[in-house]
Amino acid sequence: MKWVRATLPAGVIALLGSAVLAPGMARAVEFEYSGYIREHLSMNLQDSNEFEPKGSPDPLGLTSIGDNFGGQGELSMWRHSGKLEASADFGPFQIAGVGRIARETRTSYERGLQNASKKTPAYVTLGAGGAGIIGGYLGVPGPAIPSLIDQGVFANAGAFNGANMNALLTGAGLPCAVVTCFPADHPGLGAGTQDDLLLEDYDSTELREMYVTFNVTDRMHFKLGKQQVVWGETDFFRAMDIIHGYDLRWRSFLELENEELRKPLILGNVTIDVPELAGSLQLIYRPGWDAGDDIGDSGPINGGRWAPVPWAGAGVTSSLIGPYNYHHNGADEDDPNYGFRWSGTFKQVGYSFAYYRGLSTDGLVVRNPLLGGTTNFGQWEGGNYRLTELIFPKIETYGFTFNAYSGLLDSVLRGELAFTPNKPYNTGTDTYVDLFSFLSGVSANSGGLPFFPGITLLNDPHNPASGYRPGAGGVTSGGAPVGASLSVPGLADIVEKDTLKIMLGVDKNLNWTMNALGTSRPAFWTAQLFDTWVMNYDRDDDIVESFGFGAARREHQTILTNAFTFPYKYDTVTPGIAVGVDLGSFDSFVIPSLDLQYGDHWRVRLEADLFFPAHTETTNLGMTGSDRNDARLLGTLSNRDQLVARITYQF
Repeated sequence: MKWVRATLPAGVIALLGSAVLAPGMARAVEFEYSGYIREHLSMNLQDSNEFEPKGSPDPLGLTSIGDNFGGQGELSMWRHSGKLEASADFGPFQIAGVGRIARETRTSYERGLQNASKKTPAYVTLGAGGAGIIGGYLGVPGPAIPSLIDQGVFANAGAFNGANMNALLTGAGLPCAVVTCFPADHPGLGAGTQDDLLLEDYDSTELREMYVTFNVTDRMHFKLGKQQVVWGETDFFRAMDIIHGYDLRWRSFLELENEELRKPLILGNVTIDVPELAGSLQLIYRPGWDAGDDIGDSGPINGGRWAPVPWAGAGVTSSLIGPYNYHHNGADEDDPNYGFRWSGTFKQVGYSFAYYRGLSTDGLVVRNPLLGGTTNFGQWEGGNYRLTELIFPKIETYGFTFNAYSGLLDSVLRGELAFTPNKPYNTGTDTYVDLFSFLSGVSANSGGLPFFPGITLLNDPHNPASGYRPGAGGVTSGGAPVGASLSVPGLADIVEKDTLKIMLGVDKNLNWTMNALGTSRPAFWTAQLFDTWVMNYDRDDDIVESFGFGAARREHQTILTNAFTFPYKYDTVTPGIAVGVDLGSFDSFVIPSLDLQYGDHWRVRLEADLFFPAHTETTNLGMTGSDRNDARLLGTLSNRDQLVARITYQF
């Protein structure tokens, strides 16, 4: 951290907001700044296992794509970033800001992801408007999928307007008498080009924080502007860190410092000290001035190196599958959010109580009512041709945290409770979409998408009598003929359940390591037990753990993590290891690491990210074989093992 003392003329002070100072007054201003320049590199330790159909036909040649996809030994990340933090103290008030710029050199592996994305079922069926799959999947006369891709027909779905959509449908032998054709001036079906899948997610130039702080009285402290507010006691998984979403696209959950992944928001943040009660009251107000992509967790669902298996290369939000909607009536980012936290100390026990009403950091998928009869959550925007939308619903959370030193255990004990009433969940572990029931001109639903008039939901992709109408009481007695069925777990009704997140943790210095292992000071051990409890759980609700995966949510999802660090040579050489395991499925991860310090400026971190899923899935949308999609949270990281190097020059 550097600081400089300077005298500024009154005009400059006025421009910086010195209305609180006397006009014409010059004063000394203290500046502080710090930052880093950083390189990230990662190398794949395994070949990708995407595109391996099991027990199902492979009309698109996905096996050959997988054979050539590879990945082992290739760089998956070459990232260049820099961050600058600066503050100026004017006496009555202070101004601070944080800026960060990141650019990535595209690796051959990422270019392979980009190319493969143009042949995945997710892109062919939906990203390109859906009609293209007719030729390659059903054998209907008309243009075949590979030739259409090679000719660039689907290179820009946004340019795929009503006129050429109709031309493709009729050219495939489906006259408008059978299908509902588009208006000629229909604006197009996509939300961008295929090049958007990887390039936009990783590069950024952002003013991450910019805020002013001042005191109205000795007890009342204001912090206004774009900032981060951290509630809670946890690492890795979160219970009470609920105000901000995280950007999980470029590094998943593995970056060491949470502030590098947390997404700052424009907030009013007021703290009122109450020394008589040994505590303080914090008031938080978010006026709703943030951009949509500042809200909620940004998952790696648009292709890329951290896309959940088997979705590498699939552009979910750049297609009709599920773009984000930040203005859903039950999840509008323009609506204000608010909350408070009381924190204090009682007999050497730190504690806090909190309440927050805001947008969930967990996403929810709502379906087009023409697909299922109703969205079952909020109001669907009319004239919308998307199959689903991704939203961050508004919820309430009540929280409690504590931390205390235990002399008996010679450890710090800490914990969190976060209760969310009526938290919404996606359901339907065995839900399928029959895209081409329109071949017979029959629709099982009362409506029908304008370009797929016979689209319907099924419980069994091989049984046309299993028509599933979530908005009309479940399975129907009849159903549309089964043409091409896509497995889409989670597309049934949305249910609301009271949910309690619990975390219990212990932090302990291991004094014995100095003699036994020769560490320069005691090694450090931290353990955390996380449990997500669906309190009014009912197996018949058929809640999915993750949308797009067929594993049913359990009443308790429990994960145990342990982390150890062993400092040597006065903290200049610090090996460590982190281990996590899902106690229900026994999916696990192991992260051995080595941190090196060279002088005051250079820091190097080397690590291996290793995942050991008990269950995984290798076939994505459109492949509905006998191998059920039973991957859980950590199972979606199968074959994502990598070596990572992070080199930092800090100043």
